[in-house]
Amino acid sequence: MERYDAIVIGSGQAGTPLSIALAKAGRKTALVESQHVGGTCINVGCTPTKTMVASARVAYLARRAADYGISCGPVTIDMAQVHQRKQAMWTPSA
Repeated sequence: MERYDAIVIGSGQAGTPLSIALAKAGRKTALVESQHVGGTCINVGCTPTKTMVASARVAYLARRAADYGISCGPVTIDMAQVHQRKQAMWTPSA
């Protein structure tokens, strides 16, 4: 059985830097992640959500274009494309 000085559970915003710091300090360290390397925030939480919020902001501004003296016609939202853009932001390329 392998023995470690430290076992860090989760590779999110705190887990990864903590693991690195422990290893650099000479501790035999294991980092355990069950699903999303990098953590939930970067993979399915904060970052992808902010991508969708950015799309909503663009739609909001486009719909208010006339308030700024700009004519651009009706604004429609293609949620499939918004979702595809969100997925592309965090899906690793092959």
